[in-house]
Amino acid sequence: MSYAIKGASSYRADMRRQLDTLEDSLQNATTDEQRCRLAIELSLEFRPTNTDSALFYAYRARALATDLDVSLRQRSAIAVVDALSTAGLFTEATELFNGLGRQTMTPEVRLDYWLAGRRLNGYMKGYALGNRECYSKYDARYQQFDDSLLRHLPARSELRSFLECERLVTEGRYHDAEKRLTDLLKSLPQESNLYGMAAFQMAEVWRNLGDESRYAAMLALSALSDVKGCVTEGMALPTLADWLYRQGEFNDAYNFINFALEEASAGNARMRAVSIARFVPLIDDAYRDKINSSRDELMIYLILVAALFVATIALIVILFKQVRKSKENARKLAFTSRRQESYIGNFIGLYSSYADRLNHLTKLVSTKLASGQVTELKKLIESGRFTDQDNDDIHKIFDSAFLDIYPDFVSRLNSLLRPEEAIEIKTPATLTPELRIYAFVKLGIDESTRIAQILHYSINTVYTYRNKMRNKAIRRDSFDNDVKDL
Repeated sequence: MSYAIKGASSYRADMRRQLDTLEDSLQNATTDEQRCRLAIELSLEFRPTNTDSALFYAYRARALATDLDVSLRQRSAIAVVDALSTAGLFTEATELFNGLGRQTMTPEVRLDYWLAGRRLNGYMKGYALGNRECYSKYDARYQQFDDSLLRHLPARSELRSFLECERLVTEGRYHDAEKRLTDLLKSLPQESNLYGMAAFQMAEVWRNLGDESRYAAMLALSALSDVKGCVTEGMALPTLADWLYRQGEFNDAYNFINFALEEASAGNARMRAVSIARFVPLIDDAYRDKINSSRDELMIYLILVAALFVATIALIVILFKQVRKSKENARKLAFTSRRQESYIGNFIGLYSSYADRLNHLTKLVSTKLASGQVTELKKLIESGRFTDQDNDDIHKIFDSAFLDIYPDFVSRLNSLLRPEEAIEIKTPATLTPELRIYAFVKLGIDESTRIAQILHYSINTVYTYRNKMRNKAIRRDSFDNDVKDL
């Protein structure tokens, strides 16, 4: 398993090449129908690996389908529901999904609709584990969609076989499930998402039959499938990490749980990140206790050896290190102090600006109300002049503060772009919208939805700027991480 994790970057590169091929096909498509179908396919391919991209292409498909036939409009809407569900945006997903339920659909589209409903309610019941009433409600809906799929999927469908096996596990018919899952796993490629799901169900079979070794082996196969398939929403690896923790294998448990959490976060799979997070504290504490224990033992041996052989030299070395560390700490403290002064100055500037603006607005409102100019006051407020000006001021203050702390940010970011794509700053101490977005990425805020909220941009604007910047990058796939490492 550790070997597979080390090779995860090569699996991601292979996946990226496949997705690039699809994206090239989308760019070269000649009709809206072709573009819509390819955007839906890209959304479905991105869903298990990157929810931001899945949402981007699902929204694009829905926009392209506006003037196309009803089936494509429905399929694009279902793709949006799927992407929203994986992203953990349940309110939006449920609202859109319920609207689709009132429409007439072809049998093929209806199957996709049921599958999206099953997935949505599966995520929601997983999120509601601690609330019996909500869990029961979502589980009932989940079972309804499951029943519909089992009644209408083709008899030889691999998905139907999986659903039947899962139902056998749920009903406690473990020996029957074991036979069916064995046949199903033989028919699936190991890197497929369905293989990973089937292996996870087989692990559940062995857990309930009391065979711990086979349980762990099937969890490892499921996790391996997720890693090879670049699936960031899988639960096999964190479950395996939890099992290893209970066996006292803290090193592997720590490495596996952190890799799973990093993958879920990188893919913006909020639901999986929440589910994985419940495993982290115990594993992390156990790992750190072990590290601290080993460190304490090593320190004792070093002290004994030093006392016997080189006590004087050891004291001199320790003293030298302490002096050097003190100097380094002093340098860091001075740097931190300068940063704090900068932060305080910018905060005071922003506070003063808003105080003046509020005072001006109060006087203006009082004057308008006193003179009975209510309609004019309402028009003035609805025009957005105050909000737009506030946003501009916030952007200017943020730009100035950020460039004060990272004065070479623009030149360093340009080093990640192709030479002909370098960005020039026309107004000193001011960032362009795309540079402002990537300033937040540099600060560790890389969720597009969060950046959009802070900057008062639309989510599509953020997606568009980020995609354009990646296309300008020398290394497109790792561009965001390269910016964080500047």
